[in-house]
Amino acid sequence: MKRERNYLFVFILAVCIVLSNVGKTYAASGTCEIYYFTYEGAVGEGGSASIQSYLGNVGYTVNRYADVHAYYVRRTMNSDKVFVIVAHGVPGRILCKDGITTLSASQVPTDDNNYSLEAWFSANDLNGMLFAYYGACYSATTDSTYGNLLTYTTGTLGANCALGFSTSVSDTHATYYETCLFEALGNGDTVLVANNVAMTLTYFKYNSYGNINSAVISGNANISID
Repeated sequence: MKRERNYLFVFILAVCIVLSNVGKTYAASGTCEIYYFTYEGAVGEGGSASIQSYLGNVGYTVNRYADVHAYYVRRTMNSDKVFVIVAHGVPGRILCKDGITTLSASQVPTDDNNYSLEAWFSANDLNGMLFAYYGACYSATTDSTYGNLLTYTTGTLGANCALGFSTSVSDTHATYYETCLFEALGNGDTVLVANNVAMTLTYFKYNSYGNINSAVISGNANISID
């Protein structure tokens, strides 16, 4: 019973945080790129359409792309204020077009299908990026060969903040979570608060987390994207 009361309190707090920002006017500017993948067995669009809407409402110029080669996912990241990818993932890599080309942190010359951030960018090349959302299983996991996308994005390339998952996650839960996450971000909440709100709302919708509570934030969690 005590646990149920605690969840109810967190839920009410989360709703109050979101509602407290309703009606605010923001004047964000800059480009945001969103990538999602629909090849057989992939997560599909996920929450990408909702993410596009929320970012557009804040004032960003938002582009959304389906099923593109990892080369194109990586190509313009240094001009993005917000970067989003919704896909399948394995430790150290995110699967892109047809589940063949992959995106990683570390360069792996022996893997012709892998496109790394290390091979394309230099230190601090992403310092204009406020937030990167790696919406994929294991996107926060370090692989001995392919590295860690989150820590490389923030620690080496200088992005302000990145979020991913340390385990596999339910596609259904993740879709709802990322919709709630970007709604809260669009309302002016910090990444830390938005993540807590999204996790709480996801739990109350499905009565389980679907492992989205494995979310990991790298960099400045107290940044907002407005």
